[in-house]
Amino acid sequence: MVETLLRLQYSATDTVAATTAMRAVLGAARVATRSGAVAWEQVSLVDDGVTVSSIQARGDGIRLHVPGAAELLVVLVEAGEATLITGGMRIRLGAEDLGLIPISADAELRWSAARLQLFAIPAAPLARLLGVPRSAVRLHAPRIDPCSPELAEYFRRTAQLLTSDAFGAPEVYARDLVRSATVDLLTAIIVEAFELTNRSEDASDRDGTIIRRAIAEMRAHLTEPITVPEIAEAAGVSVRGLQMAFIRQLDVAPLLHLRQLRLEAARSALVDEANVGTTIADIARRFGYANSGRFSTHYRNEYGEAPSATLHRIRGTETPASSPDDYGAAEADLVQADERFGESGTPGADRTAGAAIPIDWAASDQSPVP
Repeated sequence: MVETLLRLQYSATDTVAATTAMRAVLGAARVATRSGAVAWEQVSLVDDGVTVSSIQARGDGIRLHVPGAAELLVVLVEAGEATLITGGMRIRLGAEDLGLIPISADAELRWSAARLQLFAIPAAPLARLLGVPRSAVRLHAPRIDPCSPELAEYFRRTAQLLTSDAFGAPEVYARDLVRSATVDLLTAIIVEAFELTNRSEDASDRDGTIIRRAIAEMRAHLTEPITVPEIAEAAGVSVRGLQMAFIRQLDVAPLLHLRQLRLEAARSALVDEANVGTTIADIARRFGYANSGRFSTHYRNEYGEAPSATLHRIRGTETPASSPDDYGAAEADLVQADERFGESGTPGADRTAGAAIPIDWAASDQSPVP
């Protein structure tokens, strides 16, 4: 274990000692049972980005009370059962279930015999993710259970990666960039899984401004790569805030709206340049598709016809009966492009061993978005 990672270990047979153990990592907390006796084992790993406490405890009606949580807390039950009560909500947690205790919330976790992990996320990684100052983190938590089993499983896997690999390997933990990126990934999953937003971004009164700025940034980069975090920065919100504004007002994710804008521009280009020798491959590459077949699929899904059908309609020619879809047409266009520009389809370029392979930056998400 790396020396800079603080490791705290506690054993307790009464609630006073168990309370001391929990206060060492949570600040304010209290452990109680009906009899006052408890069998409590706790190991806490304390890092500046996250604290992970593994707790195994048995007792007659154990209650862990957290008044006004100073950090964002996630409970992962590994064995046994527990009940989480907070903010007027109550959920029962079985093995591998997750529960959330929001920042500033009063919460109580109840169980009789269970093994669980408690993840405490301070404001710093949340502020980095939300793109706000640390003092401006004001989370709204609409739920205390994950919104999907897939995200819950992703959390469990990432938590295992953090505790076993990042915290367990000195060479990995010593790399600040790797360690902080793993913590940020875990934090991002929590934000998405529990649908967290910053309160300043939760209201819809700024949606119009956010969307106008975002779409303007998208339109300025239709023919070049841009990531969702860059769009969010231009709009003056976090990635999550950008997502929520688009979903509330347009019922579509920002990345999909960007694709729609690029397809609109591609369709206009096909119509405007149909009679000047422009190929489908030319248009596809211009708007970020290295794979013309994928461009054709997205185009057909959006407009109900293949790009080749649009070209033939504008040119007044008949669409070949042998090409019901556009994959064959796309390949033919690529051949024409090769003849004009060289085998790679790029002016002056040759296809040689080791040559760079173009990337579909219009067809893929360049960043992990909630």
